[in-house]
Amino acid sequence: MRELLILAVIGLGTYAMRAVFLVRATTDPPARLARLLPHVGPAVLAAITLPALLAPRGEMSWTESVPSLLAGLVAWALWRRTTNLPVALFGGLALWWLATWLLTVL
Repeated sequence: MRELLILAVIGLGTYAMRAVFLVRATTDPPARLARLLPHVGPAVLAAITLPALLAPRGEMSWTESVPSLLAGLVAWALWRRTTNLPVALFGGLALWWLATWLLTVL
């Protein structure tokens, strides 16, 4: 019962946060909020990506974390150098496969 109450409060809070912008009926957000909005996307992306790189299967271990971190760094470097996303993704994936294979063989 307690869990259901918690979920209901979370749902109402989420709805209230969204409804505030509809009720106010202004086209522009407040200046303080508008200044912070460009940072929301990168922060959310980092919050999703970093745990996947550091602990790919839910826990940090040498054989799991190192290949993921290396692949992420190589993919980022390839993307910055070529500005071609498929090249960066496939390059990172190839390094991940190689590093995972090397760590399991050695």
